[in-house]
Amino acid sequence: MGMTIMHDKLAILHKFLNEITHVENEDELTGLVEAYKDKLDIASEEDVMYTLFQDAGMLGSEILSLRLSRTDILWNRKLSALTAEEKNELAEVEAIIDENRFFYHFQPIVSTLDGEIYSYEALMRPISDMDLTPPIILKYAEMLGRLYDIEQATFLNVLEIVDSNKTKFRDRRVFINSIPKIKHSGSGFRRVGELLIKHSDTAVVELTEQSESDDDELNTFKERYRNMGIQTAIDDYGTGYSNVQNLLRYMPNYVKIDHSLISDINNNPKKQHFVREIIEFCHSTGIMALAEGVENSEELHTVILLGIDLIQGFYTARPDAEILESIPYEIKQEIKIYQQERQDGRDQQIYAAKTGERILLDKLIKDDYKHILVEKSDAENDEITIIGLPSLDTEVHIEAAKDFKGRIILENAHLSNIKNRPCINLNENSDVTLVLKGENKLDKSGIRVSESAKLTVEGDGVLHIRLDAAEYFGIGNDVSSGHGDLIFNQSGMVNISVSGRTGTCIGSGLGGNIKISQGKFILNVRGNTGVGIGSLEGDSKFDACNCSIDADLSLMNGVAIGSMTGKADVHMHKASTNLNVSGKDLAAIGTIGGDNTEVLINNAIMTLNVQGVRCTCFGSLDKGADCKLENVVLRAVVCGEQALPFGGLSGDKKVSLNNVDTTVNMETAVDMEKYMSADNIEIIDGRTNFTNHGNEIDMR
Repeated sequence: MGMTIMHDKLAILHKFLNEITHVENEDELTGLVEAYKDKLDIASEEDVMYTLFQDAGMLGSEILSLRLSRTDILWNRKLSALTAEEKNELAEVEAIIDENRFFYHFQPIVSTLDGEIYSYEALMRPISDMDLTPPIILKYAEMLGRLYDIEQATFLNVLEIVDSNKTKFRDRRVFINSIPKIKHSGSGFRRVGELLIKHSDTAVVELTEQSESDDDELNTFKERYRNMGIQTAIDDYGTGYSNVQNLLRYMPNYVKIDHSLISDINNNPKKQHFVREIIEFCHSTGIMALAEGVENSEELHTVILLGIDLIQGFYTARPDAEILESIPYEIKQEIKIYQQERQDGRDQQIYAAKTGERILLDKLIKDDYKHILVEKSDAENDEITIIGLPSLDTEVHIEAAKDFKGRIILENAHLSNIKNRPCINLNENSDVTLVLKGENKLDKSGIRVSESAKLTVEGDGVLHIRLDAAEYFGIGNDVSSGHGDLIFNQSGMVNISVSGRTGTCIGSGLGGNIKISQGKFILNVRGNTGVGIGSLEGDSKFDACNCSIDADLSLMNGVAIGSMTGKADVHMHKASTNLNVSGKDLAAIGTIGGDNTEVLINNAIMTLNVQGVRCTCFGSLDKGADCKLENVVLRAVVCGEQALPFGGLSGDKKVSLNNVDTTVNMETAVDMEKYMSADNIEIIDGRTNFTNHGNEIDMR
């Protein structure tokens, strides 16, 4: 015998020795001996390999004998611990196995595409007067060392039912449960193999995910069924040892998501997120995803919207001894409606976000979604997270549905929409907390907050908004509408850059409440008529503290903070403000045409540079002013034919400067000696320096 041949046969003999140490019964040992005898191709009894093979077989018999003896000892111990009732059950299970007293119910597995039956699962039912469920049968079978017999009986019984009822199954697949770690060998399993090959287009072998298989067992499992052309499924995924790594090891045709993840999934955002991740992973690797244990319409609706392929559960169809041809018409129609809802969303590029979900924008755009719809749920605290990449610009935009209340977290999200359509839209009665993380960008349009909605901005991230449209708004609403409450409580920065004809950076045409508690704001505006923070026509109420505001506005007619023609109430505390405003008719803080304007500023640092034909730093340009500054450092330059530090050109002026360090340099044709009389301006402590064309104005 050549050295190479001898080496190969010794390797086969080594593998044989390894496998016989794991045999559990005589049939399995006999099948193993016959298989390896053929592999070794022993020519005669004089062949040295024959003697070694015989010795190995004897060793296997001895090992099996010792194992069975040990099993007998353990068995006696277990038996003595059983109650009388349990011993009766044990005896009944043994009789059921010996007499093959099994029959099977078949539960339909339904396609979510059309509600048609896709396949069936064969579910074991014992024939007995006792109430013995399949888990009880398996428990006692394991005690008896008869799992091998259960496995063999299951395959033979189900495959023979398939063999004799081919027309009833109508070429639909049948899922058969397989017990992990049971080795298929012996004469009984040769018949199983013959039937599996005959029905390879029908049989699907299920392997439970609750047991871990070593690499040799797994490779044997995969090779056995791959060679037969049999599809495989992982059962109970989401429990036991389930993880992506194991799924990649098995690479089945189907993944059955465990019922514990499906139960009440419509009310559980964490389950929705986890199940969506499983489905998406399955689809990315060519695996069909099946939801087990669907028991009501709400669960059905949710898993279909999540993208599930197959449904199994009492709601669609219960197990039955008869092979059902179809599920109830009403349920089938319901599935079609839900699937149409999902497809409509895809066709309209709408992605329905679920509470607790983390949405990756790069994955979203790969599936051609452009619209994220955040719907109201029954959860106590709705929250979704939208995650992008710093270098990834998208055409995705977000809509918070009517009555939605919760948090939307943006993390490096770059969103955009067509002009005059918001990147983020808050519908009626919604209450959204927008949390900024990382570098976020809205392109072409901003955040619409309908008049009955509320927006709170939080987080330490940055929000850049770039606007380029005839009519625009950054955060608020359009020029013909009011906006809901805007509350800024972020520690990060909001940066809005505008090139347009008419609009507001923060605010709306008809106004509303705006409150800033902290954060940094940078506004750059180029256009015709506009407002940095406030409103165009309506009244504006603005409160700010612990923040910094830098605004650079170049407008024919504009206001940095306040309202163009409405009443402006501006209260600022502990704020740092740097405003550069240039154009024709301008107001830095206040209004141009509104009346009863009130400006209250304390503990602040203010730098204003206002240059226009008609302009004012504080108050109403055309009418009166009520301005109170306390503990403020003010540096202002105001230039124009009719340029004023405190409005207005007509109406009553009430100006109070209390402990204000004031330097105001003016270049104006207005008679400042008359305008700046003690009747109009009250100065309490502090330092004041007013000049016009370089000439100091005596304020005494």
